[in-house]
Order: sequence, then C-alpha cells, then structure tokens
Amino acid sequence: MSLSIREITKENWRQIACLTVTEGQQAFIESNAFSIAQSGFEPEWVSCGLYDKDIAVGYAMHGIDVENGRIWLDRFMIDSSHQGKGYAKKFLHILVEEVCRRYGCTRIYLSIHPENEFARKLYESFGFASNGEMDGPEEVMVLDLTYE
Repeated sequence: MSLSIREITKENWRQIACLTVTEGQQAFIESNAFSIAQSGFEPEWVSCGLYDKDIAVGYAMHGIDVENGRIWLDRFMIDSSHQGKGYAKKFLHILVEEVCRRYGCTRIYLSIHPENEFARKLYESFGFASNGEMDGPEEVMVLDLTYE
C-alpha cells in the first residue's frame, strides 16, 4: 500500500463524489457529494480524498467547529469496493496525524450513530471514547492526545 491524503480539487472532486458506502451504511454518513459541497461553502471544513497510489479508496472531512473551537474529524468513509482491506485503520492513523499537524490540537472529536457498531469498535480501538455528549442523534467521541 502507498497511502496518501489529497485535498479535493476541481480535478478529483467527481472521482471522490462517486465513492459510496454499502447500502446498510448509508444512514450513518452524508454523501461525499453533499460533504464536498458543504466544505466549499463552509471554509472551516476541509475535504480530503484518501488514495492508495492513484486509486481513490475513501473520503474524509475535518475542520474547526466555529461555535466552540473544537477540532473534528467530521466525515470518514471507505468506498464499499475497498472495505475489508485494512484501509480504515491505516487511514485513521494518517488522518489523526494530519489533523494534529494542521491544527496543533490535543483533542479530536467525531460523532457516530449509536447503532453503528463497526465505527464504534474502530474508533475505540484507536483510543476514541464517548464523552457523554450528543450531536443531534449522534454520540460524540473524543481522542485525547494530551498524554502523548
């Protein structure tokens, strides 16, 4: 694997917008097209394509919540045709490093649908823990990096 994160540009946005999760996962995440549009109109959010060499395998969006200054990994998905290949764990590690480098943060927030057990297990295995807050219908999790 030769993994990289690339910002969304006019050259790659369509390729990334076409990536989808499985039908059973669609209720857990907004479409990439919606997320790319959101980051285009809300400059505090950054859209990224996740690549293995030159093959787009996933998407992520991170940024700053302007209301409270928290740093969020707001969207993260691996295309259905590339799931089960180990990309999620590898890219989560790369994304956390990128977010920390970009924002100089000691905590990263995300939210999950309570019934999305796969996502919960993935994030917990990486050190994210529920903080008891809700973001609408979603449970907020935080990765505390102050110990590193």
